[in-house]
Amino acid sequence: MSTLAYPSAAFPGQPSVALEVPDGWEPAHAPGTTMAARLPREGSFAPNVVVTIEQCGPAYRIEDSLEQIASMATSRGGAVSEPYAADLGGAQFVGCDATWPDADVDTVLQANLFHLVTAGGPGAGAHLVQLTGAVGGADAVADYELVREVLTTARVTPWGDAGPAADEGAADEGAADDAEADA
Repeated sequence: MSTLAYPSAAFPGQPSVALEVPDGWEPAHAPGTTMAARLPREGSFAPNVVVTIEQCGPAYRIEDSLEQIASMATSRGGAVSEPYAADLGGAQFVGCDATWPDADVDTVLQANLFHLVTAGGPGAGAHLVQLTGAVGGADAVADYELVREVLTTARVTPWGDAGPAADEGAADEGAADDAEADA
């Protein structure tokens, strides 16, 4: 009899995600989010960044996520930008901006970035990492640049690269990459 375990090489665990947030930002907790932070503001929209990680099947495409964002924005009377590519710490993301009218803050603008982390053998699933920065209200333009700066600090590490199954070389290589990114 064999033993199956999670996480393991056969069933990889979630990747880890790290973000750098400016002074004054605070952690935010909400159901369905992996990690979130916001800049608290009294009486106005609080710029925020949300990270979600979800498991998906081997046939999942980033385009599926882009279509979901487009559907959500248009259902609210808004629109999305053309997709764009972003390299964040060596991870290739695809993103789009979405905007829609809002009765409380006039307009909401989201920057959405998606990265698919694949691990395991053929037919194994993957993990979808979604980064979302949201702004709204009178400070939306300035806040958009702020959340974009936070999003660009994202670092995604696949489970096996930093988890218990990592070998010494992979751990040393990751540290070298971090040192290069800090330089």
